[in-house]
Amino acid sequence: MAAHASEPPKGTGDKVGLQIDDFIGTVRIVRSDVNSINVVTVNEGASGIGPVVVEETGSSVLRVRGMPAPLAMNCVRLNGALSISFDDGPAQPITDFPTIVISVPPSADVKLMLRAGDAEVSETENLEILAGGCANIVAERVTNTLRLTTTGAARFSVDQARRADIDASNGGQIRISNVDRLLSACLGHASKLNSDKVTGDARMYMSGTSRATLSQVDLNELTAELDGTSSLDVTGTASTSRIAVGAAARAHVTGGVKLGDVSLTRAGRLVVDGKRWKGP
Repeated sequence: MAAHASEPPKGTGDKVGLQIDDFIGTVRIVRSDVNSINVVTVNEGASGIGPVVVEETGSSVLRVRGMPAPLAMNCVRLNGALSISFDDGPAQPITDFPTIVISVPPSADVKLMLRAGDAEVSETENLEILAGGCANIVAERVTNTLRLTTTGAARFSVDQARRADIDASNGGQIRISNVDRLLSACLGHASKLNSDKVTGDARMYMSGTSRATLSQVDLNELTAELDGTSSLDVTGTASTSRIAVGAAARAHVTGGVKLGDVSLTRAGRLVVDGKRWKGP
């Protein structure tokens, strides 16, 4: 099966987009050297959850719809291999579910709602992801904005993003190697976030047992609000910071973070360069 988005008018500002909804299975988004989006292959598998629907629009957007599955879904990963069952039925390997390969240009906007399964995403300009608890997604460079929502045990990693807006308030394991301009993250439950390098601003809002590690930061401003038993580790420099730590949360800053407004309530703790901060 093959399909493609209609060729957009030639000229400055041409834009193509891809939207994938309610997908369970395997998605591979690969690089295209032309300014159009093409479905390379579709394999609907043997799971019987329904056909994959591909829709073209006149606005150069390609939409792909999977078949919504029953709400009662269970999934298990064993040695990296995913198995899924519905309504207490027998577990089926991910290879029984649909697989789709789509080519997109690096200038494309991509939206992906992956309820369960595995996905690879090539370079895009803007990337919006909703990752269900059984999803594992690996992305390359996002040249503008990454918007990510994760739940449960969803896993996501990306090499680089100019701006990253993260909602992992309902769980998720996230790795962002490099953020160039702004990292904004809301973490809750047992979510985890790791970043190797952050430049510009970082805004962290954390609760539950969430954990975040930001390495090699070079920030204009660090904003951190922590509650529950959350924990934040920041290494590098920041011209100023606003830090509020409550409940039994912990914030550790090392290397050259200049303290601005600091608020510690209940058993909240701030550790600066290895020493517990007790006030000016």
